[in-house]
Amino acid sequence: MQSSKFELYGWDTPNGQKITIALEEAGANYVYKPIAISQGEQHAESYKALSPDGKIPALIHHLAEPVTLFESGAILLYLANLYPALTGESESMRARVMSWTFWQVGQLGPLAGQFGRFQIASPPNQEALKHFEGLVWRCLNVMEQQLSRTSYLAGEQFTVADIASFPWVASQQSYLQRYHITWREKCPALRLWADNIASKPSVIKALEVK
Repeated sequence: MQSSKFELYGWDTPNGQKITIALEEAGANYVYKPIAISQGEQHAESYKALSPDGKIPALIHHLAEPVTLFESGAILLYLANLYPALTGESESMRARVMSWTFWQVGQLGPLAGQFGRFQIASPPNQEALKHFEGLVWRCLNVMEQQLSRTSYLAGEQFTVADIASFPWVASQQSYLQRYHITWREKCPALRLWADNIASKPSVIKALEVK
């Protein structure tokens, strides 16, 4: 698999960081092409040919017939199929990994995103902000309960399930970090999980990619 070549289009956001972490953890051969979303590069027609909704990330797997993917969850599951170390080797483990990955895509990510959006809403909407902050805490409590039983979200192995959620909770680009959600003080199992992941060489290297 080392001979495979990936071309990653991303940016320094939680969704972008998911894929750099996965590629680094897999030891994959990839080149990184930043898409400056603050400058609107994601709306260029050349990029939308890869990601029709104009969102990052997008990934090209250069095979005899190139494979192009968009949406971070789809990319993570594609990489997990290529690299069993990212997903576990038993059917029960893979099922848990898929479930937790989709949980992040459908729950943690969108709810944290709305929480961040209403932090800067104009005019301010305190009711919406309180609503989404409560939903973010619901997600954090789900993670805390799971991580009080297992080292990682899907069991005792670091997988794409953890990679999906980690940047949304603990990277410097996370809205939870930016707007001072006090999960580190209130969720000890979650804090241990995040610190263990943050110390991994693959994660340290991936978070340096800009």
